[in-house]
Amino acid sequence: MRNLAAFGVLFAINSSLHSYLIVSYASADGVSLDVGFYYMANALGRLIGTILSGWFFQVAGLEACLWISAAFVGAAALISIGLPRHLLRSDH
Repeated sequence: MRNLAAFGVLFAINSSLHSYLIVSYASADGVSLDVGFYYMANALGRLIGTILSGWFFQVAGLEACLWISAAFVGAAALISIGLPRHLLRSDH
């Protein structure tokens, strides 16, 4: 039960951080368009991710799923390096 609560707390923090970041990076006149695109991409990623992870699990097993997941986490980290740093200042 404790693990589930920890997951829930981390998921909530992650979700709120994503919402903050998408609004912060959006242009002033296109916030609704950017937020809508974010939620569309998020839903599509969850759909495709669920299908592909199930297929990879059946074809190659759990270890392959974990390696592919690690590769995606690494790719996200590399992409994140290129994000503007203006959000890290306290005067924003």
